[in-house]
Amino acid sequence: MPILNHRGLILAWLLLVSSLAAAEGVVEAAPGKSVERHISSDSPSSLWARDPYLLDTESGDTLEQQDVLALEADTVKLTNVVPPIRFDSGVANIPASYIDRLRAILESMRHLHNVRLHMVGHADDQPLSRSLSGIYGDNAGLSRERAGEVAEFIQTALGLPPESISFAWAGDTEPIASNATPEGRARNRRVEVEVWYDEIREKVATEEVVVPQQIKRIKVCRTETVCKLRYREGHAHRARVKNLVAPLHLAEENVEVPEDFIRQVGEALHNLRDRQNVTVKFIGFTDDL
Repeated sequence: MPILNHRGLILAWLLLVSSLAAAEGVVEAAPGKSVERHISSDSPSSLWARDPYLLDTESGDTLEQQDVLALEADTVKLTNVVPPIRFDSGVANIPASYIDRLRAILESMRHLHNVRLHMVGHADDQPLSRSLSGIYGDNAGLSRERAGEVAEFIQTALGLPPESISFAWAGDTEPIASNATPEGRARNRRVEVEVWYDEIREKVATEEVVVPQQIKRIKVCRTETVCKLRYREGHAHRARVKNLVAPLHLAEENVEVPEDFIRQVGEALHNLRDRQNVTVKFIGFTDDL
């Protein structure tokens, strides 16, 4: 078939489609009217592509010094809340009333943060006997043992968790009376009970924070509607099927329609032979020269 007849076939299809569209009242874009829209320059754009050579110069996540709001705890130590526990005859005398008083103090401080008890053991300056030195070593070891015994007893009596009680020792280095008299030495043999709690306050601190590297990669997928269904009230549904035939690309001033393109159009019509009122629409495009 001559080339001119191929062109005539295409023009006949265009005229037929135009007449059918006009008959059905379907609104179509006018010939030559642009059906594409440019993105507004006012809209912010997102960079999806990334120059691969720039990736070699980027260091990834970085550490930076920044001012952050942090919490800081100051420990408040209350002394002389209860009288010291004495070791008059080498044995501590801890009455039940003493335990009840400690329990009431802890109950009244429930609104405070991290309330706990701390024991400090003390001793007089008298040298230990041979039997006691074999057990405790010196007065420091004796005061350590006494503080530990009192801490264990009070923890059990009050049912406190292990982290709520601690003890330390000072030996004979912190006397509160003269060791020259029996009365003074008796006052120095003691375990002092302190009540500790934490005061929480906010402060601005400089810390290292991780700043993630923002890398935008290439968007590799997209969605496109290839089938549109349209209908008017009172009329049968009309389906428009696009992209059944690959576009025909023409060179400059070339109007030849290859046989393969005509064959594809024929195959598309054959595949839709069970449909009614099948029409083919040709849309032409040019460059901007």
